[in-house]
Amino acid sequence: MGRNKFYKGVMLGAVAGGLLSLLDRSTRQEVGSTLKNSGQYISTYSKNPQRLLETSKEVYEKLRMTADQVSRDIHFISEKVDEIKGMTPQVKEIIEETKETFEDSSEAYKDTFSGQEPSNELTAQDEESQPIASSFKGY
Repeated sequence: MGRNKFYKGVMLGAVAGGLLSLLDRSTRQEVGSTLKNSGQYISTYSKNPQRLLETSKEVYEKLRMTADQVSRDIHFISEKVDEIKGMTPQVKEIIEETKETFEDSSEAYKDTFSGQEPSNELTAQDEESQPIASSFKGY
């Protein structure tokens, strides 16, 4: 019983809101033109149902083509994501190998240049404060 009152109240509220909104002149004009255009469409399609069928087929075909294109695009993107996922371990491995190579080379450079004496005489304290590039003078 409470259910009937609820829906009845909702309907009455909607009608009251609609009537109040029609107090505005521009709203009345817009509603009037929309109803007029809707009436013309209904009249046109009721007189020529074949045209309605053709228009519906055109809209359906456009929607179907769009859905097919979206499906192909999603499939393509999915394949690319899978490729990237497959490449990630390979790229990580290459980066690790490169890092190890640079670390090994760095150690080799340290060993090579630590045995040479600088061309100008520096004390041990001065040598520590010199930038790394100064040990490459003359090379």
